Amino acid sequence: MNPIGPTNVELAEALEQMAELLVRRGEHNPYRVQAYLQAAGTVRALKVPVATIYGDGGKEALTELPGVGVSLAGHIAQYVESGRIGLRDRLLTASDPVSLLETLPSVGHRLAVRLVDDLGVRSLSELERAAHDGRLASMAGVGPRTVEAIRLQLNSILNRSARRRARRVNRQVAQMMAAEHYEAHEHTAGPVAEAPVDRPAADRPQATIYSLFPPAAA
Repeated sequence: MNPIGPTNVELAEALEQMAELLVRRGEHNPYRVQAYLQAAGTVRALKVPVATIYGDGGKEALTELPGVGVSLAGHIAQYVESGRIGLRDRLLTASDPVSLLETLPSVGHRLAVRLVDDLGVRSLSELERAAHDGRLASMAGVGPRTVEAIRLQLNSILNRSARRRARRVNRQVAQMMAAEHYEAHEHTAGPVAEAPVDRPAADRPQATIYSLFPPAAA
């Protein structure tokens, strides 16, 4: 049985597209671009589906593939789970919104072009607004089933992104509260007295005792 998820060819093409978008954006680090191309070549040449590797061993198993580090493993895992890569979406939004909209199963190339040209949609969030305020339904050739399918797809994608953002914010708030608690404790506790050190008798300072009376004459 084939695993549920993208094929190796689809994943390789996504990684190659990211390398192309980075170059188009003016990426100054050639090693970063090369890393995506190398990972794409590795994935394309695999005999076992990447979805199977990830399902069996998680991200750690992906990092054992040649040319796949922790960051790339995260991108690959995201694509296997959702069919999308957040970085690719951001790069597409900046350089080619038509290609970004085309990543939705219900949006073909011609519709994506019309969305950009006629409605000015350049991101998934903007498409979601158009799907709910009636603009998408008012377009010629876009029926209620297509509108509903786009709504459901966007709801799944954007809600998942919102949950990730919420988790990041919660972690940041917890870190800030811990830091504030630590600083407040430092200010109120005051200096801590050092415990006396039990030194050997030979190392202890010796007191000099002076007699109040002169010694008796011999």
